[in-house]
Amino acid sequence: MDKIKVLIVEDELIIASDLAEILETNGCKVSGIIMDYVEAVRQLDTDRPDIVLLDINIKGDQDGIQLATEVRSRKLPFVYISSHTDRATIERAKQSHPYGFLVKPFEEDDVMVAIEIALGNFAREQNTASGNSTPSEEFVIGNSLFVRHKNSTIKLRYGDIHFVQADSNYCIIHTHDQRYTLRSTLKEIEGKLTEKQFYRSHKSYLINLDHLTSINAEEIQVGNQRLPVGREQHEWLMLRINKA
Repeated sequence: MDKIKVLIVEDELIIASDLAEILETNGCKVSGIIMDYVEAVRQLDTDRPDIVLLDINIKGDQDGIQLATEVRSRKLPFVYISSHTDRATIERAKQSHPYGFLVKPFEEDDVMVAIEIALGNFAREQNTASGNSTPSEEFVIGNSLFVRHKNSTIKLRYGDIHFVQADSNYCIIHTHDQRYTLRSTLKEIEGKLTEKQFYRSHKSYLINLDHLTSINAEEIQVGNQRLPVGREQHEWLMLRINKA
């Protein structure tokens, strides 16, 4: 499981430090605290974050709204931070179509809710652009599935997922040492995961082929778990293994 990686672009160090503390307390990773446009662009290209918290007024000739163009060009979500809520600033900010807006001073809950909504809005935008259905409680960004867990949003890379188990109208995602219960069907989860990496080995199981360790006519082993396998699925897996 990876932490949600957040880049902070804020030239007031006290506010930036408060943001960093809030994020790290809530299980996020701060990839950097940047104060100006040039350094922010450099950081975007060297250590890609999952989301950017972006102050509108930053040091230098170019402000946060101009930086938002660079963020968008890299297909990243961003949330504006500002103490300025005058009509002119808001109208300029709206033109860049932000995924959220935080008004200073803010509370801890404001920050985490803004990030969650921004990630969800971004995923919805990406899905709409690609012709997929609107994402539900869980959503995909890049090669990761973002899921709700204990009042937080958790980032699960595809490679961390061993298998997904159906449980009525719920699904349980199994990683090496964690389980996450989702209010989704296995079919819905299957539609969000890449076809090449995941395979429906049984009506109740979707497995990550990278974690398949053994197979016989009755069961397969994925990681340290033994799971049932359907007859047709067993034949397909054997063909795949023999071709490898």
